[in-house]
Amino acid sequence: MKIATVQTIPVAPQGHGTLGYLVVVRTDDGLAGVGEIASDCHPATVAHAVRRMQLVGTDPTRIEATYQTLRNGAFWRGGPIHTSAVSAVEQALWDLKGKRLGVPVYELVGGKVRDRVRLYTHTRFGDDSPEDFAASARDAVALGFSAVKFDPLGLAVQQLDGPELRVAVDRVHATREVMGVDGEILIEGHGRLSAAAAIRFAAAVVGDAPFFFEEPCSPDNPAEISRVAAATPIPIAAGERCYSRADFRPLLESGALAYVQPDLCHCGGFWEGRKIAAFAEIYGAQVMPHNPNGPISTLVGVHLAACTPNFGMLEYPRQPAARPPVLRGLPEVADGHIEVPDGPGWGVEIDEDVLRQFPAETD
Repeated sequence: MKIATVQTIPVAPQGHGTLGYLVVVRTDDGLAGVGEIASDCHPATVAHAVRRMQLVGTDPTRIEATYQTLRNGAFWRGGPIHTSAVSAVEQALWDLKGKRLGVPVYELVGGKVRDRVRLYTHTRFGDDSPEDFAASARDAVALGFSAVKFDPLGLAVQQLDGPELRVAVDRVHATREVMGVDGEILIEGHGRLSAAAAIRFAAAVVGDAPFFFEEPCSPDNPAEISRVAAATPIPIAAGERCYSRADFRPLLESGALAYVQPDLCHCGGFWEGRKIAAFAEIYGAQVMPHNPNGPISTLVGVHLAACTPNFGMLEYPRQPAARPPVLRGLPEVADGHIEVPDGPGWGVEIDEDVLRQFPAETD
């Protein structure tokens, strides 16, 4: 059995929850495995990188060997483009392996530790009013979610002046009021604040008991994130812009992170995500993958959750109502949870008739 073709197929425009690009790896005996190129990170460039990889004729069952060749065997490696390309191919190879053996991917790495996965969803990001943030949280609660993430920092960059700080705090208060004492509020920082500004903001909202404060400072400077972690009792989360275990090392060794957030479309894929989770377990940190992506990324996260003891929650962007029905068998979301699928591979099949509506790219 060998890889016969590797296709990159644009499916939908960029957006939260969209399947922007599908990667399909087909073998010479007729199997097809699927991976996802995230729509949030130069997807056409990542797709071009996938098509440049020398994969045709190689053995798709040798996932670790292929990963080592693609990532660590490259001189110019790492970063969001190259590692995202590796991630998409790696996801498709795991799907192929599970389908060939007739088992879900999580069965290949120790089996289930849980049968369903708790999700959190997004509410508001941006410069909207506290009332708008509250209304968005009410919508999420009505859909059954008990945990929401939002960015209350408005248009702030580096600093929060007095008026900006007050309205940001009011957005947090309004969201907590809607979620009640039993709901979880997760604060997104997008890495935009200085450590001093992040510490000031955290002190103002600590009474609202945030579940975590994500990327309070730029991930380019782990020491600044560590300063914030040392100054607040709010747990700190980060990792969406970390592209390997090595990138997490300074954050974990400093004790900065309670939650690690590898993006399984950017960090190297499913197996590197599992290695990151095992690394984090040593430091008492939970893994909560960054996932503003499409349905395959969500499924990869669900399989990671299924076999990972130190898993917390999975980020879940609500899916566009008019998403193309390229994949059959996607699990439904109910009461803010998703059931772990039991089908082979990721648990979904390509609808080839629908897929033909989206031509594969050629060079």
